[in-house]
Amino acid sequence: MLARLKTAAKASPLLVPLIALKGRFTRPRPQNDEAQILNVLLNRFEVPRVFVELGFGGWEFNCAPLAFHWEGLLVDGDAYNVTIAHTILPGRVQAKKIWLTLETLSIVEDYARGRDIGILSVDVDGNDYWFIERLIKLKPAIIIVEYNSNFGHRSITIPYDPQFYYETGPYRYYSGASLPALTRLAAQNGYSLIAVGSCGINAFFVRNDLLGDDDIPLDPIYAYREQWYDDGLRASQRWEKMKHLPFVEV
Repeated sequence: MLARLKTAAKASPLLVPLIALKGRFTRPRPQNDEAQILNVLLNRFEVPRVFVELGFGGWEFNCAPLAFHWEGLLVDGDAYNVTIAHTILPGRVQAKKIWLTLETLSIVEDYARGRDIGILSVDVDGNDYWFIERLIKLKPAIIIVEYNSNFGHRSITIPYDPQFYYETGPYRYYSGASLPALTRLAAQNGYSLIAVGSCGINAFFVRNDLLGDDDIPLDPIYAYREQWYDDGLRASQRWEKMKHLPFVEV
């Protein structure tokens, strides 16, 4: 019933006024404890006030606490999320509806030209590893990326597929990359794992030249947190269901 109401609201000519009304009482926010972690990092490190976030919910995204004060680029394939951003966020935050592939990532590279990127956040539930691999050359101060805790301690990612959509795949939890895979990629490009969200969803990497003597990089084996799901299955049980599917060791 609730899903049908949401679908009807998205198609309503009153969508923008409804979003604007909600925006008077509600501001977007991060999903779990990302705001607290990000606040600590921003107080600790000198970070340019520009963010790029790939894959965002209109009312819920990692850089939401910054969106009313920083310059930024939000990209998502859902027109509803982009409409929310256009309606309630200031004009210095650009929001684009684009199906992200390695080819369309040029929009990020174009945006970053002439700008120092403070935060790059990637949560696309699919080709996250391949997008980070492409965009890490932009040298953002902080990288936030969702990892798939169901992959455990294996250094793996799903293969790149420009048409990948997790909801039409074999399992909804077959997507993204493991924490060790993302940590290795980051280390190869001059970044260290500094924090992991308590809910086992997001990892935070900081560029090494910003680190001080007290900033000790985390080992992904010990920093790993398992994401919990309503079905009660453990990460190892989910892995058993999908271990026969294609993976790339990195």
